[in-house]
Amino acid sequence: MNGLVLHTSGTTKEPKEISYTWEDIKRFALNSITEVGLTKDDVVLDVFPGNTIAHYTVTAMPAQYAGAKLITANFDPYSYIKLFNKYQPTYISLVPRHWEILSKTKGWDNFDMSSVRYMVVGSGLCSQEMIDSFRARGVQLVANWYGMTEMPPPVFVGYNSETFDFTPKDGYSVEFTDEGECVINGQYTNDIFDVTTKKFLRRKINANNSTWKTKPCV
Repeated sequence: MNGLVLHTSGTTKEPKEISYTWEDIKRFALNSITEVGLTKDDVVLDVFPGNTIAHYTVTAMPAQYAGAKLITANFDPYSYIKLFNKYQPTYISLVPRHWEILSKTKGWDNFDMSSVRYMVVGSGLCSQEMIDSFRARGVQLVANWYGMTEMPPPVFVGYNSETFDFTPKDGYSVEFTDEGECVINGQYTNDIFDVTTKKFLRRKINANNSTWKTKPCV
């Protein structure tokens, strides 16, 4: 099969190979464009490496297909703030670990992020504190996307909240076991939710953070 082959990190279970056709990737990227409302007038700041599904389906390829301006760089908290201030992105995506690092960086307290009309967070437990922290710095909409490597996001979304809307996006069916494990298109995800509060709780097998010990971003 001609297309993209990614290997999972092994932080939550045994590493495995995930294959996609380029038609799959284009469809996922177009879904992101639709969700974000991405256009040629947007400026996208991307810090996801090319070996992650987010690079292809959340940031870089959606920017390419929409004809938006794309700035891509390895994540470093100080250079991130400088790049942000220089280019004033309208669309960004960060994971909780990025926030943990940025929030301890000089310049964070006065960091003006009001150019961002749409921000994606995800890839783990996204607290309301984190979401509110970005909102306090001017981000107009923080969208908590849920998905995984096998089922690229967004499968469903929480807007400005750690609470999700369990209405699945087109192409996905979602169920929950009695334990609260999310099942997408019949595939068990290993992710546990509180189906009453609609909050993500934990993974059945916790990540060991090894990815973050070897590189500054995932």
